[in-house]
Amino acid sequence: MLRTVAKIIIYAFSFQFSLCQAQFSLDQIPEIENKQAITLVAESGFWTEHLKEKLLPKYTAHTGITVNVITTSLDEMFTLQTNSLVKGSGKFDLLTMEAGWAKEWAANGFTVPLDELAKLYDPNGERAMKNYLEPYYPSLLNILSYHSEIHAIPYNNYVMGNHYRADLFQHQKERIEFSAQYGYPLAPPENLQQLQDVSAFFTRKTGEKLAGKVLEKPFYGLTLMSGNRPHINDEFSSILWSLDGYWMKPDYGNGSTLKLFELPSDNEKLKQTTHIYRKLMQYAYPADKQFAFEEAAGAMANGDVAMWPFAYNNLWHASFQVESNQPGAKLAVAQVPGGKPYNGAYAFAVAYDSVNPQAAYWLLKYMGSFEAQFAYASGGGNPCRIDVTTAAEFQKTELRHIGGAFMASHEANTKWSDDVLKLGHFTSTAMGNIYPELTKTSYALSKPQTDIDAEINRLNQTIIQLQNRHGEVPVVAK
Repeated sequence: MLRTVAKIIIYAFSFQFSLCQAQFSLDQIPEIENKQAITLVAESGFWTEHLKEKLLPKYTAHTGITVNVITTSLDEMFTLQTNSLVKGSGKFDLLTMEAGWAKEWAANGFTVPLDELAKLYDPNGERAMKNYLEPYYPSLLNILSYHSEIHAIPYNNYVMGNHYRADLFQHQKERIEFSAQYGYPLAPPENLQQLQDVSAFFTRKTGEKLAGKVLEKPFYGLTLMSGNRPHINDEFSSILWSLDGYWMKPDYGNGSTLKLFELPSDNEKLKQTTHIYRKLMQYAYPADKQFAFEEAAGAMANGDVAMWPFAYNNLWHASFQVESNQPGAKLAVAQVPGGKPYNGAYAFAVAYDSVNPQAAYWLLKYMGSFEAQFAYASGGGNPCRIDVTTAAEFQKTELRHIGGAFMASHEANTKWSDDVLKLGHFTSTAMGNIYPELTKTSYALSKPQTDIDAEINRLNQTIIQLQNRHGEVPVVAK
């Protein structure tokens, strides 16, 4: 373990040293003759406020181009932008996307490849864009690519990690009792069986003791994002992939071109995932239909759980509040049990019908610069650039509430790399349509009354219809 960490740290700092040519600043933006204002779509939150208060005024002062910001929620963002793009109305110049939409929008011609923009507007052409993208994680660029062309620049990475109460895991009495009960040392679970064991062990009733103190309320081994929201699919996916299963699997034949998707007709791995998830729910903080990432982070922050094993690392700052709310609490992070965290990003792309694509291109590069990503990370976001994630400043103890999960994210992103291309999630051009069905099925399967075989059969038939109707390559049952 120490050797792995050492390798990551050495790699991180050597990589930073090699990236000096990849930095970008406003001074590199040439004169833009078209001064027509551009419009940016952005998700509500602190990043958008930072854009409006800091970055965009600097961009306007340097270029003379006004940037209008349309702020919206993620729930409304896809429909708002897609409706405009279908009409070709030129309403938005810079789009915000969730990773799952990337290939679908690219396949429809809604977004412009970055190399194409660089050839048109950058003095150093494609080479400038290649250098610019050097600090970004390959896993995220692979997710956002289409036919080997990158269409978007990520700004918010939500790779998962296990946020856990180190003070409880290190408590001597708890360690002795766990070892006596399960026959191996208490530690953050590395596999799914250990996850079940640790979750059961830390689940306590009111009046029982935890770390030597009598509980005044129930305590739970873990929290899950088990509501009828998209995030339950991310948890199911992480477990499924850790079992070497899949929803649908890309088949590249003997080359690198996607030929078709294979759909496991019986999907025994998904059945196994379902049984594991249902068992975990017995030890999870009580959740209603709306329970998702905010509520899960709240359960951790309020001191009600020992772990959030499938936490989005961009919520580290929220989980970290447990150290303020619970005397003696100590938060730490490990890789997700099973080692296959859900991954993805939010990203910006230039719309095909932009009224000022040159201005949009340069703003895109500025928003993805080291300066912008560092500011985003300083506000609690999970950055997408290696040089920001591994920056020495965020390794300081006084910034642990912000950067405490950065190196765990770095390890997870580095391990995924090209492996994201082996999953249907990140290769199907119909995923924007399929993903909601995966969510629906995950939620249904989490309920004991659901017939597992019937629900999997329903999902498979739906995937076949959606992929073969909207996707570029067919899906076939295996």
